[in-house]
Amino acid sequence: MDFCETTKELWHIYFSGEQQDLWAALKWLAPDCVIIGTGAHEFYTKVEDFARALNEEIAERKDIAFQFKDLWCRQKALGEDACLVYGAVRIWWESDDKSIFIDMDSRFSVVYQRIMGEWKIVLMHQSVPNREQADGEYYPKALSEQLRKAQDAANEFAKLAEQDGLTGLSNYAMFQKRWQDWQDKDSWLFMMDLDDFKSINDTYGHMEGNRVLQEVAAVLSTVTRSEDVVCRMGGDEFLLLCGGLQGEEAAAKLARRILKNVNEGSENARHPIRISIGGTAVRYGEPVESAIERADRALYEVKKTTKNRFQLQ
Repeated sequence: MDFCETTKELWHIYFSGEQQDLWAALKWLAPDCVIIGTGAHEFYTKVEDFARALNEEIAERKDIAFQFKDLWCRQKALGEDACLVYGAVRIWWESDDKSIFIDMDSRFSVVYQRIMGEWKIVLMHQSVPNREQADGEYYPKALSEQLRKAQDAANEFAKLAEQDGLTGLSNYAMFQKRWQDWQDKDSWLFMMDLDDFKSINDTYGHMEGNRVLQEVAAVLSTVTRSEDVVCRMGGDEFLLLCGGLQGEEAAAKLARRILKNVNEGSENARHPIRISIGGTAVRYGEPVESAIERADRALYEVKKTTKNRFQLQ
C-alpha cells in the first residue's frame, strides 16, 4: 500500500475544507486515534472529539482557500502491521485586501496500523519544525534527539552533584551513598590529611594550595582501583574506602604506597607535599560515622607525633 499517497490525499482534503470529503476521510482514523498539533495545542484521543473540533475550525475558515507550496512524504515500515509516514507541508493564502497573510511550514508524522485486516491511522502529529531539525527528518526523530540531550544534561548535572568541584573525586554525599551500597569484603577505610597545608596556602597562595589538592587527588586515583571510593571530605582531608585488603599487612602496604607516591610527586616542586594516614578495618553493617571516628583517631595519633606516616586501628 502506498501510504504516502494516502497521506497526501488526506492533507489535500483537510485544507480544501470540503465537509463531505472530510467526513469520508475520517474513516481512515481508528476510533481511539491520538491526534496532536502545536498550532492551538490540540490533543485528541477520540475521533468524535477531533471531528467536533474540525467542524468548528472549518466554520471559522470562511473564504480562506489554502494553496500548497510544498508537500512531501516518506514512509518507513515499522513491521508487518505498522507503518510510519513523515514529511512536511507548507501552505499559504493571502486575503484580497492584503490584511491577512498565511504562510505555514510544518512537519508531520502519521502512524498506520493494520487492525482486524484494515489499515487505520492510530497517531497523527503536526508541528512547527524545530530549528535544529534537518530536511528529511521526522518529528519523532527530532524529539528523540532532544530527549537524549536532555537526559545527557540531567546525567551530567547528577554527576556534578556527586563530585568535588576542585578535584573531581567523589564528594562526601556520594561517599555516604556508596557506603550504604558497599558489599566488598575485607574492606578498609583510610582517612588522610595533608601535613602543614595551611603554610602552603599562606606562603604560596590558595591557587598553589588548590594545585596541591588536585595533585594528591590524582595520586590517590592512581594507586586505587576503579571500584574503590576516593573522596575529598573537605579542606585538605580525604577518605578512601578500599575492598579486598586481606589483613592488616595488605592495608599497611597500600598506605605505604600512598605515602611513597605523594612524597615522590613533589620531589622537584617548590615545596614538599606530605600526608598523614589513619586506617581502620570496616566492620560489617556499621555506620560510616563509626568507621570514620576510628580512622580519625588513628590519624590524630600520627598528626601529633612525626606526621608523614600512617597508623592502623
